[in-house]
Amino acid sequence: MEEESNIATETLAELYLKGENIEEAYKIYRQLLKQDPTSIRLKEKVRELELRLRKSGGVSSGVGKSPIKPKRDIERTIGELKAWLKRIKQARKRSW
Repeated sequence: MEEESNIATETLAELYLKGENIEEAYKIYRQLLKQDPTSIRLKEKVRELELRLRKSGGVSSGVGKSPIKPKRDIERTIGELKAWLKRIKQARKRSW
């Protein structure tokens, strides 16, 4: 019997999308991206499906653990990094 990863194709993923099964299509595109991590087209498709899943509330099977962070999280992280940089610069001035 063949493994599931052997039948993961873009055609199958597109069939899932046509049937409005976004989560299954997302899983397949993630598998395909693992096989070809340099594919810009696959990266864009995965990102598009992640956004669609967020909007639809589809967060089961680890889909909600997307590497894409909300804007407010990014802004908070930038603020924290700027504060650290400021403290580092101040510490360097004192040690010179």
